[in-house]
Amino acid sequence: MRVSGRVRISAAGTWLPAGRSRAADAVAAGTLSDIDARSAVCHEVAVADGQQAWQLGLTACRDVLSSTGTTPEEIGFLAYAGMSATDEEPASPAHRLAAELGTTHAVAVGLSQMSSGGDAALHAAITTLLTEPGTHHALACTGTDTRDLPYDRWRTAPEVVLGDGGTAALLHRDRGPLAVLATGRAGNPRLENAFPRFHPFRPLPPALDNSAALLEFRTTSQEIRATVATAVQQALSDADLHDADRIQVVCTARLRPETVKYTVLPALPEAARDRLVVFGDTTGHLGAGDTIANLDDLLRLDRLTTGGCALLVGLGAGFTATALVVERC
Repeated sequence: MRVSGRVRISAAGTWLPAGRSRAADAVAAGTLSDIDARSAVCHEVAVADGQQAWQLGLTACRDVLSSTGTTPEEIGFLAYAGMSATDEEPASPAHRLAAELGTTHAVAVGLSQMSSGGDAALHAAITTLLTEPGTHHALACTGTDTRDLPYDRWRTAPEVVLGDGGTAALLHRDRGPLAVLATGRAGNPRLENAFPRFHPFRPLPPALDNSAALLEFRTTSQEIRATVATAVQQALSDADLHDADRIQVVCTARLRPETVKYTVLPALPEAARDRLVVFGDTTGHLGAGDTIANLDDLLRLDRLTTGGCALLVGLGAGFTATALVVERC
């Protein structure tokens, strides 16, 4: 979708609860080896302590509004993407979040898109601002609460682990340091059974034969890579970035480096592959929130010069790939 700077990211924020799960504790419990712990990119992640996913997103929203001096009454649209190992209460968390935030007329939308939920929320907010003249401020927010996983959160992959937390991005038509140039989306529903190959919130299945698992990964990664490439090419074309010269930073979902190596890196323009920046060493994979958290880090760490662009790649089970191109104003 060609946006051409008609929507801006005013602010983005990440809020992490105080609880922590540490790789060292997983080693002590026998669920993670010393070798895997030493090679892990992330050595601890935040864990929700009594808060539901939507409440984590609510705190992130409050922080973002406070940082920009925006009142809840100014919000006309709110998209919430939740990811939780248990059902959330109440029945419509998006509306409860909007009510607790103090919005008075916001249209609240709840999204169930697994790890691509935050990308879907951003797309919904951008589309709303482009098409509804009466809406001037929009929020895209996420909440991830996986404390009730039926297995140790370090067990599935030592180089990535699900961390709990909330994220929020405030969008406006002409206020903010990041201009949205384009978005790209691509889907491959045929991968619904294959990625992931087990239900992420149920007990792990018996281990597969190593050779079978390797063949499965090769086949799946090829299809994922092709889908990611479609989203990236669409976004770069709509952003009029036919070469990668203006792309200063590429960031992706906070997954294990091996997964990124086979599914995302080859889908990028060759000139941009050395511009991949890995965020998340203190958060792990924030489920639906990775892309918004990456926007937060881009701004907080001042990674772009004026006129420089960032390409943010998101992916989630289903399978959906997204690409977002932003420019520093």
